[in-house]
Amino acid sequence: MAEAHPVGFRWALKARERGAPLIHVDPRFTRTSAMADVFVAIRAGSDIAFLGGIINYIIAGDRWFRDYVLPYTNASAILNEGYVDADEAGGVFPGLDSQSPRYSQEPGSWGYATTPGSGEIETDPTLEHRRCVFQVLKRHFARYTPDKVAEVCGCRPEDVVKVAELLCRNSGRDRTSAMVYALGWTQHTTGVQMIRAASIIQLLLGNIGRPGGGIMAMRGHWGAVSRARPIFRRCTICSPAIFRSPQQCRSIRR
Repeated sequence: MAEAHPVGFRWALKARERGAPLIHVDPRFTRTSAMADVFVAIRAGSDIAFLGGIINYIIAGDRWFRDYVLPYTNASAILNEGYVDADEAGGVFPGLDSQSPRYSQEPGSWGYATTPGSGEIETDPTLEHRRCVFQVLKRHFARYTPDKVAEVCGCRPEDVVKVAELLCRNSGRDRTSAMVYALGWTQHTTGVQMIRAASIIQLLLGNIGRPGGGIMAMRGHWGAVSRARPIFRRCTICSPAIFRSPQQCRSIRR
């Protein structure tokens, strides 16, 4: 960030001047690493394991922000009885058609349990139901212990704990933390999963939709932007911010 996005990095340094810890996790030691309070080197491509370790630390240590998670996430929603976790189905999710590489769109192949008649999603505010999203998440990430993460990422177990603890301390009712990523995640073969894992962390800590929080994608050119946000805008490539005229949009569609 310090090298490729020096103007944006200025604000990270401003935050550090006001007491915010600056953490850098990367396979390389760069200028950003030199300016960070904490630098952790990991193997290239092992980001998901490191993020999974943070998720496990937050849940296992009961450090998640309950007053945010309950009203603003789907943690209490109950999955339908046909749901089978990927671990129990040979690495795939329920509804996969064995004759083609597609998932079934039929009702019941995957989804939330609903109340007969009203069709409202069933929830468990106590988060104790075995099929509620929170419990499924908890079971899935329980494997990401500091020792296991260190083995996969090539770092030390205490590095995982240190980063997770700093994020927890700087998040909650009175404070928020922000995550920043660049093309290393966007262009990775499992980039979507990396960004989703980071989103889970920020949601558990209450860092989405609040000042000073969020997940920021450092870009610099329009091509990256159009590929990074298809889930948020179905027609990003034809956004007026990118193409000025209807003729340009039509030429792209063709």
